[in-house]
Amino acid sequence: MAEIITARYEQGVLVPLQDPGLQERQTVRLQIVPQRVCITAATAQRKVNRFIMDEISYLMGGEQPTLVETDRLVWRVPVTLTYPTHGTVGQVGFIDVDAENGELLLTPETVEEITRNARALAARLSPEATSQI
Repeated sequence: MAEIITARYEQGVLVPLQDPGLQERQTVRLQIVPQRVCITAATAQRKVNRFIMDEISYLMGGEQPTLVETDRLVWRVPVTLTYPTHGTVGQVGFIDVDAENGELLLTPETVEEITRNARALAARLSPEATSQI
């Protein structure tokens, strides 16, 4: 499970600002986030999940975001299709979230593409699955 730990760099050592709950000599993956990132990955994922649930389908959700530099710094949140009977079926697209202000960067075409991809993926499962999206 991914977890965000905030640390300060002091005299060549990263010092966590809270107990990271790590085991001695445990290997971790470190991602350096520029100062202009005001929105956390978890916040970006929650914003995408809320939008997907409200506007597209309860059968989709956002996964772990990745920080990407496009014309601006964004959290790229993969969107996956999930069925209670099948689990995660697959990725159907992504939604970018501005890392500075939390704005969802999407167009009506993005929503259409995610919906179209989800229907195509669901069609491989069963005819009933397609009608639920």
